[in-house]
Amino acid sequence: MTIKFAHLAETRTNVVRFVRDRGVSLALIVLVLYFVSLMQEAVTYTLVLGRLSSGQSQDLHLVAAVLTAVRSVFLLSMIGLWLFSRRRALMRVIVIANALFTAGLLAHTAFLLEVLAGLSSSAANELITDVALMAAANIFIFSIWYWIIDPPGVIESEPDPRPWAFLFPQRGSALPGYEAWHPRYADYLFLGFTTSFAFSPTDTAPLNRTAKILMVLQSAISVVTLTGIASSAINVLGGAG
Repeated sequence: MTIKFAHLAETRTNVVRFVRDRGVSLALIVLVLYFVSLMQEAVTYTLVLGRLSSGQSQDLHLVAAVLTAVRSVFLLSMIGLWLFSRRRALMRVIVIANALFTAGLLAHTAFLLEVLAGLSSSAANELITDVALMAAANIFIFSIWYWIIDPPGVIESEPDPRPWAFLFPQRGSALPGYEAWHPRYADYLFLGFTTSFAFSPTDTAPLNRTAKILMVLQSAISVVTLTGIASSAINVLGGAG
């Protein structure tokens, strides 16, 4: 029994070391991008399902199939690069993949706006579901952008001479117990959440132009989805009742 427990403890230690050597944050980012991919596939007004549209052509279905394949290739590439500890290459693929998902989010927003004028009460429930998926994807996609542009980023605990992109409260003043503090992905996820729902910075201020532009873009998408599309769908439901 003692030998069995010792073997389990050694296996656990090896697994922890394996994950730590390849980057815990990087593994988390790959997992988040996987969920973003699932969210974008689940949006009903897409080139694949198109429940809110009519008369889609075969060309659009072909484009949708290609986009699905591209997402799969990126995800498999990221998993492989993480397993082989190719951090720099993985970082470049993460940037490209997140740019692809950002373009998809913008496309979904435009597509949904296009059908609002002819929205029927039967499609309103699907539209509200789409809004929830887009809102969640918006938070995750931009939290990854914030993590990418703000050091230490992929380097994690190693020192980075680059200037900060965001002024977290722990960086702005000396707080007891936070002398060696540096942000992790959860901090950028919180930043993405608050920006999405407050439409502006809350406790963390953007310091450079890239951070400001990204926050403006995220807030604009959030305003359109949460106030414009959601309120229109609710109005349609109210009118149907």
